[in-house]
Amino acid sequence: MKIQMTKTVVAVMAAGFFTAAMAGENQFNKLDADADGYISAEEAAAHEALQKGWQATDANMDGQIDAAEFSAFEMQGEEKKAPEGK
Repeated sequence: MKIQMTKTVVAVMAAGFFTAAMAGENQFNKLDADADGYISAEEAAAHEALQKGWQATDANMDGQIDAAEFSAFEMQGEEKKAPEGK
């Protein structure tokens, strides 16, 4: 019984992480209007927080945001939303 409960909890948590990842991917794809795999400064204008945090998000300073940089940007945003001590 305890093993089954643990498996269920792990499965639910994994589904939640997968859903969050897919939501981030969908947001990236929406912002990447020309579907070139990068968000340009012009495309970022549609996302106020990304535009404001452009320099910090463009980690390799190549003038565009790739999926990994966008994912890191989103994770930072989630950390700010999380209640303290959690």
